Amino acid sequence: MPVQLPPIHLPNIPLPPQPADPPNLQDVHQAQLFCERVENHVCFRATDILAQQAATNDDAANAHLYFHRVVAAANQGQAGPVDPQHFIQQVIQQLNNINQQFDAVDQRFNVMGQRFDAMNQRFNAMDQKFNAMNQQFNNVNDHLGRVDDCLDRMEVGQIDMTETLYKTYNQGCTDGTECQYKVIPFRLPDGRTELLQTVGLPALRDAQSIVNLTDAELNLYLNRYDIPCVGNLHHETKLRRLTVFLGIPWPLP
Repeated sequence: MPVQLPPIHLPNIPLPPQPADPPNLQDVHQAQLFCERVENHVCFRATDILAQQAATNDDAANAHLYFHRVVAAANQGQAGPVDPQHFIQQVIQQLNNINQQFDAVDQRFNVMGQRFDAMNQRFNAMDQKFNAMNQQFNNVNDHLGRVDDCLDRMEVGQIDMTETLYKTYNQGCTDGTECQYKVIPFRLPDGRTELLQTVGLPALRDAQSIVNLTDAELNLYLNRYDIPCVGNLHHETKLRRLTVFLGIPWPLP
């Protein structure tokens, strides 16, 4: 009676050819190869690789039974009947070996999982430290911003004080021939100051330099010092407003 093929249906493992009756050495070899392929796919299942196409323990048992049936039938055709109990015990032993391999793989996965957990804990601790450092940097930046604001206010106050001192000094310089007037710089919108020379205006060091101003230069001075100048004012009126702003007594000596 010919040996029936095993009831195994795996997409990646074709069944061996139908063995002869009795099986020959080629049939025994094909059965052995088939059994090894099934075992390899069971090992894939242990590592979760190609799980949907992997073989089960029952598939491995059926493959081993088929192999030993082919061997038994081949031996029976040559030397009489053979007791299959010995082959069944070998199948059980091999299945036990496979289970041990599964256990070893599971233990490795457990060790890897523990290592990953430890690494995650370390990364979480590092994240917390980085967050704390970022918060400290933010606090420092806020403090530096307040310091910058304070310095800006101090700088503006220093400019105001310097301007007041220059005006007070100019009041006692009469016509500026013996003691020249202090030049008050222009103020820019951002709070910085600008020297007169940068815009091409003459420095007002004495009364004569003020009198010598052209109407265009006088208008630019009034505009730069933000002195009110609305309408078509007389040249002398503009001179008076400029000298009063600079702290110089009017009329000019």
